[in-house]
Amino acid sequence: MEKEQLFAMIDELKDQMIEDICAVVQIDSQRSEAKPGMPFGAGVNEALQKALSIAKREGLITKNVDGYMGYGQYGEGENYIGVMGHLDVVEIGDGWRYPAFSATIAENRIWGRGALDNKGPLFAAFYGMLALKKLGIKPNIPIRVIFGTNEETGMADCRYYLEHEKAPLMGFTPDNKFPAIYGERGRAVVRVIGSKELAVPFINEYFMNAKANGDRLGINVSDQHFGEMIIRGKNLILDNDQLGIQFALSYPTCDMNDIIDQIRTKAAGMKVELISDSGVVLHDPNCWLVQTLSEAYAQVMGSSVKPTTTTGGTYAHVCQTIIPYGPSFPGQVGIAHQPNEWVDIDDLLTCAKVYAWSLYKLSQMDKNIKPW
Repeated sequence: MEKEQLFAMIDELKDQMIEDICAVVQIDSQRSEAKPGMPFGAGVNEALQKALSIAKREGLITKNVDGYMGYGQYGEGENYIGVMGHLDVVEIGDGWRYPAFSATIAENRIWGRGALDNKGPLFAAFYGMLALKKLGIKPNIPIRVIFGTNEETGMADCRYYLEHEKAPLMGFTPDNKFPAIYGERGRAVVRVIGSKELAVPFINEYFMNAKANGDRLGINVSDQHFGEMIIRGKNLILDNDQLGIQFALSYPTCDMNDIIDQIRTKAAGMKVELISDSGVVLHDPNCWLVQTLSEAYAQVMGSSVKPTTTTGGTYAHVCQTIIPYGPSFPGQVGIAHQPNEWVDIDDLLTCAKVYAWSLYKLSQMDKNIKPW
């Protein structure tokens, strides 16, 4: 099939795509109190119901997975290509030029909380799938666009989904950057606390005016995929007569037990706790999925960009048969979670074309090929 056919269909569907995106952005889908059948509140459930109604309108197979996630699927079969994005949003904050849930169109942009993260890109991928359906192109492997509701506050939706539905054979989440992302850094939170007599010199020696790579602590590990350790989010802790520091680690491939042991050697006499830890996710950059998505991106954009890794955390950290893929293009500055969040309409159209061509190539995969 010529990709120009797909692109022409995306152009034809542009106005409808923008209308649907605006309708979903206008829903306040911040997490709220759980209700029966609405594990993350009424707002995000309304967004889920809206997404499913759009999928039903287009004649897709739909399912609501107990309010945690839902999907619209094109094609039938046991295995499927999964496109997993989210409808929930972070808190709106202050300082908005336009009301946060107005979906105002100005300067060729859609303004609103969730326009970029992640409603706009999710529906760009949805319309990439829809373009295939409109053209009557049958996928060898079904395509399922999955609507999440709890990505921003824990990803319990994804864990529930994977407990009740078969995981995708392969796929992507449109919630990071282009090109194909073959790995996500590990994330951990560490707390060190003790007497003020021990804590003050410890904090001064190892954190004051220190590099972010943890070299003073002796934890400045690095690898070829992610680069160096990064320490961020440092906060002092005062607990009665004790003082401490809590900090986050964004780490490359390493043994977290070794990292904690090393911190303990520097914090003698103090309590060192690993508060949370989510390990590195790393795929072979030369696997079929990563290479096929990289090739599809290059064919649409006219330029080749090597697969890379990310410091971000997406559904791909929980559902490890998908990888991050878009929507931000190389060189763009991230504005997700900020006041005045927006997404450029031309970028959405380009994303839809990249996703349409990528889904076509994935869905035509010979069943004897292993994606990983």
